Amino acid sequence: MSHAFFRSRIARRIDGPSANRQRGVSLIIAMIMLVVIGLVSVGIMRAATSSDQVSLNNRLQTQANQYAQAALQFCENQIAAKVSVVNIQPIPPGGTNPAWTVKDNWLKADNKANAVYRLGKDDLPISNAPTIYPQCLVEFNGNDPLQRLLTVTARGFSNDYKADSNGVTKSGSVVWLQSNVLAY
Repeated sequence: MSHAFFRSRIARRIDGPSANRQRGVSLIIAMIMLVVIGLVSVGIMRAATSSDQVSLNNRLQTQANQYAQAALQFCENQIAAKVSVVNIQPIPPGGTNPAWTVKDNWLKADNKANAVYRLGKDDLPISNAPTIYPQCLVEFNGNDPLQRLLTVTARGFSNDYKADSNGVTKSGSVVWLQSNVLAY
């Protein structure tokens, strides 16, 4: 037997049916790798989007908190000035249901005879004016018979805050803060 016979048999084995099977396996492996790369890419994009959403929500919550703090400080300063544009609410009969717990007080804030004072652009001189100005309410604390202890309640809203006609939050953030002030 000559070398040509062996060489042709080896050549047939390499180029024969098993080589076609190997090429088919390579195609399947390449397709699986593409699917894996695609899934990893989608996961990374979702994580980035979730991170952005968390950052936005945190910013809006902080914004609402800062507006509530500004309203709380405004009302506390009004108490200290003793010439107040804020109406101090009396202790309710029987000492139950303080004014800050009555929803209608907050929904009908108009700065006239109402319990809740809505800050305006003159009260909150900042360059980034809120969409909805914060509110505050001052009332005598029902636990103080001398009526020197005042409870100040404030709420601030994020710029994307929306509520229905009943005051139920539909979107955005609202932050409530409360402090007790001893007035002399």
